[in-house]
Amino acid sequence: MKRVVIFLITSAMAISMLQACGPSEEEIQQREQARQDSLERVKQQRLEQQRQDSIEQARQDSIEAAKRERERNRIEYDKNGAFAVQVEAWRSEEKAEAQIQKWVDRGYENAYVVKMGNEETGDIWFRVRLGRVATKDMAEKLQDKLMRNHNEKSWISMAMDEQESSTAEADTMKTEE
Repeated sequence: MKRVVIFLITSAMAISMLQACGPSEEEIQQREQARQDSLERVKQQRLEQQRQDSIEQARQDSIEAAKRERERNRIEYDKNGAFAVQVEAWRSEEKAEAQIQKWVDRGYENAYVVKMGNEETGDIWFRVRLGRVATKDMAEKLQDKLMRNHNEKSWISMAMDEQESSTAEADTMKTEE
């Protein structure tokens, strides 16, 4: 019986020692808090990474949009081009010539005036045009740019040299008679 009592006492001591060796309630709470803190840091790091990714994507989108806008606004002028975009027409040559500076100030260095009409009847117009461009597509692109940037209505004209213009008008006048 003595052995049984000693066994029970020894067992009880062993059990209490094992319990004493395990983590206390405070240690369990500290571990849980550390785990929660670690999870929160990971969450914050992911959010920061997403924010950085979002900023980078917005920057890339902005760069691409700027490239598309530059391409949309890029006009290739050609001194021998067949097309121009007419923006104004005036009876006064002085007024038309004065308007050229307005267009140059807006960045259209290729602005020019074309005299059209019949001097015999006095039906003369001075047309303010921008360009010369090689293709109708490029003229449409210029026309679109004028509308977007200046809300300016315009139309595409065949760009003719003054000599060709006079000949074409003379031919038109003969056909009308």
